[in-house]
Amino acid sequence: MAKWKFVSIAVLALSAALSLSTYSADTAEVKSVQTGKDPELTEDLGRLRSAVTCPVSVPGASQVVLLIHGTGMTPKINWDHTLLQPLIQQEYQPYYLEVPQRLFLDTQTTAEFISYAVKNVTQEHEAAKGGISIISWSAGGLATQWTLTFYPETRARVKRHIAIGPSYRGSWMMVPLFYFNLYSPAVVQQLPWSNFLSTLEMFSGMTAHVPTTNIGSSTDLFIQPGFFGEGWARLKDAWRLGGPLAHNIDLFKACASKAIEARSLPRIFTHDSLLWEAASHVVIMDALRNTDTYLGSADILEWKDCRLRVAPSIDEISRTKHANILPELFKYAPTQPKGGWPEVAIRPYAFEH
Repeated sequence: MAKWKFVSIAVLALSAALSLSTYSADTAEVKSVQTGKDPELTEDLGRLRSAVTCPVSVPGASQVVLLIHGTGMTPKINWDHTLLQPLIQQEYQPYYLEVPQRLFLDTQTTAEFISYAVKNVTQEHEAAKGGISIISWSAGGLATQWTLTFYPETRARVKRHIAIGPSYRGSWMMVPLFYFNLYSPAVVQQLPWSNFLSTLEMFSGMTAHVPTTNIGSSTDLFIQPGFFGEGWARLKDAWRLGGPLAHNIDLFKACASKAIEARSLPRIFTHDSLLWEAASHVVIMDALRNTDTYLGSADILEWKDCRLRVAPSIDEISRTKHANILPELFKYAPTQPKGGWPEVAIRPYAFEH
């Protein structure tokens, strides 16, 4: 019986992913992105302030990078053993944003934390006066895109967004969480048929509003569909954005061609391995160094980058911690109170156009 329950959930997940892939702007009127002032913050100021931390001070940093974790993670779990060391080595000043309930709360609330963090850091740090860079993972990318879509003043302070495995069109892995009653407001909002995602698309949320480098993989089972590529009218990958400010890089496809040239087998890039893969880090650093378009490129990748499983700038101790990242989601999810169904209402500011 349990086997068939699992099969049915898998079928539901696949159906949801396919239905998501066929939804496009052709089915609804897409409105222009909002301008003007940011929505008023409703969260307690002390709570917002305490969520922003500086893990280490980098004197003379050339720029500031705000790191936004994924669902079920803390900044330490998500970033300490993946990108923190490489950023420090390149003399970039990292800041952590730790969202309460590890991103299981209403994504519209998470957006307030992101907006506050961006404004706070740009006022506080000299290297951020010209704008900051954001690096996000998984649902952190979705929350960031919501913020950039509906918070115009915040958007003006962000010069680039580097999203690793973002779930812009939802995640089919949220479907089994929902059917196993392990859902929360954010989990429901990431269901492919959610009102949240429909609203985001309706208000140009599937278009990049700042230079955005999206790093995904056809073989990332968490963010699917993710293998269609670009140029299809209705078949949309969950992790891609459109528009001239978006650069979408499928690491599996980019490296598969190089593997074939080297007469080697293509490597699998997973949802969590995108955080520490050498090829991923090459693209991330390329985007951070780019002061022209602020975008990263797959053209810079070489076979040696694709062949290495872990970025050389990550130390041996950190390499032993990578296996603990993704299981943290499944450890933390059952500790959260069930909520968010029926889906939480979209806040009025989204419709004040």
